[in-house]
Amino acid sequence: MEYGILTIVPPLVAIGLALITKQTILSLVVGLWVGTTIISGWNPLVGLPMMISDFFIPNIASSGNAGTLMLITACGGFVYMFKVSGASKAFGELITRKVKTRMQAQLITFFSAFAFIFTEPTLTLGSIMRPITEKLNVSRVKLAYICDVMGCPFATLSPITSYSSYATSLIAAAFTALAISENPWLTFVKAIPFNFYAIFGMLALLFVILTKLDIGPMYAAEKRAIETGELIGENDVPMTKYDLDEDALFAGKNITTMNFILPLVTLFVTLLLMILWTGDAGANGIGGAFRNANIVLSITLGFFIASVAAGLLGARSGIFGYKNIVEQFTKGVALNADIPVILVLAWSIGSLTGIMDLKGYLIHLVEANSIAPGLMPMMIFIVGAFVGFSTGSSWGVWAITMPIALPIAAQFNIPMELMIGACLSGGVFGDHCSPISDTTILASTAAGADHIQHVRTQLPYSLTVGICSAAGFLIGGLFSPLFGLIVAAAAIVAAFFGLHKFAAQKYA
Repeated sequence: MEYGILTIVPPLVAIGLALITKQTILSLVVGLWVGTTIISGWNPLVGLPMMISDFFIPNIASSGNAGTLMLITACGGFVYMFKVSGASKAFGELITRKVKTRMQAQLITFFSAFAFIFTEPTLTLGSIMRPITEKLNVSRVKLAYICDVMGCPFATLSPITSYSSYATSLIAAAFTALAISENPWLTFVKAIPFNFYAIFGMLALLFVILTKLDIGPMYAAEKRAIETGELIGENDVPMTKYDLDEDALFAGKNITTMNFILPLVTLFVTLLLMILWTGDAGANGIGGAFRNANIVLSITLGFFIASVAAGLLGARSGIFGYKNIVEQFTKGVALNADIPVILVLAWSIGSLTGIMDLKGYLIHLVEANSIAPGLMPMMIFIVGAFVGFSTGSSWGVWAITMPIALPIAAQFNIPMELMIGACLSGGVFGDHCSPISDTTILASTAAGADHIQHVRTQLPYSLTVGICSAAGFLIGGLFSPLFGLIVAAAAIVAAFFGLHKFAAQKYA
């Protein structure tokens, strides 16, 4: 049966509700229910149980999807275990002795994120670096900006975070529907260079730190901090401390550098050994092992074993008892309970749009209206940014845009990696600018900054990078992705010099 224009109704309902309610899970559920109602002959009472029997259960039962759910579970447990076992405190004590200047404090905050490549390190960075940046008169909003950029945008560039696992599962679902046999995880890795917003956001941050080219209200905040030592504005209301009370939790505990180093070494050694084993390095060689390995299984086992190492170190340090190790792990799992729900809903929406042939309808629209296929990466980026800003959720954006963007890329020979990069970048851009984004709120909290001031001071940076990224996707879609990358980078540098000069005159 052909559904015509009705094929776009479920995703449009999901997008519309997300914009109105700001609730990703509710919006996806209602969008799916509308879709099952349509395909069941407009009977909502049939459509409701169909959601469970025809979509939820099959998607959960899929071996690939089940593996992804296990990975998300292991990742959540490890991240919490790593933090509660004293790793971040040990890391903070390790670097405190090395930092002497404002620039060093900002640079070490930036580069410290790479030590937490397995997670979104917003809270960890803030809690570690805040005492150091305060001592050296770095404004709270500047610390919040650094933590925010090195949070969600950074996490989307790492191939071993829950972000990459989630995105890979969406790519896998689309590839299955399109009968594409390429490895979804390797495709995600290939798409990393085209995640323009995340890459340029990080490079712009590093550029600003090294050149001191602050712009907009951030210029005034940093000027105040340097000249007066006042790290927050007169009327600012700092966010309260979030998550663990580390001073109380770790007081008098025997925490050493090994609490930080050993879990990470365990994670990466296990990951490497599992890749070589599951990829049959003996027969395929090192490169072949990486191409053929079961990456999901490798990362999952790495997280589980590293969690054991972190738990044993935490118990040895007297932070909690040996009998409480599993309890600490399950706390981390519980903190991420919404992620598997969103995943299952996203997979279900993807299955539904496949049944309704959304791909065919969108291709028909593009051909009938003579829309240049090269414009599609930029259009996907802009739509994703708008939805992400309105909902505060990059993951919700990806769940909606991936099933739409990838079939278009396949049909019109648009580089698949460029379209995936547009989906990822759009969601991250919107999330990064949104005052209701959890990562934006966590950055304000971790830095002890006024939340609205954090959003206000970060926005000029985000918008500059976002606009230049849109230009990159436009040029990349019409001409060459590499050319788009170069033009966007040059535009960002020029924009920052101009905006810094303007800010210096305005706040002189």
